[in-house]
Amino acid sequence: MFLNLSTELLQSGYSVRFRPPGHSMHPTIRDGETVLVEPVNALAIKRGDILLCQTVRGVTAHRVVAIRKKEQARVFILRGDASLSCDEPVEAEQVLGRVVQVERNERVIGLASMSARLRQRARLRAARLKSALLPARRTESI
Repeated sequence: MFLNLSTELLQSGYSVRFRPPGHSMHPTIRDGETVLVEPVNALAIKRGDILLCQTVRGVTAHRVVAIRKKEQARVFILRGDASLSCDEPVEAEQVLGRVVQVERNERVIGLASMSARLRQRARLRAARLKSALLPARRTESI
């Protein structure tokens, strides 16, 4: 029911607020915090955005770490901030919206501000470094 209602609202141009469970986006989004998701055009999506998508595993909100072209369409590579590996690629039709703010301890944290963009870039760089070092750790332990 949540998926159907959220999809319908976002496709009609409305925003959706809800509390996603899980720890995969920690520290940006903590378990049970309220997020605001707005409709987004696939052409407006940038690396660093957090997308709400319908995937094989269900509804997921993860960060865009890469954008690839597939024929005439765009494909998004997502990863949770606390995850070591990327999700399966997501096509534009699977994108429900973009997470634009988090409510934490009675504060509203915008995810589209300049400081939020700088934090996103730092997390993307840290994720790349983590990915680069992960194979090295495996080799050392063998």
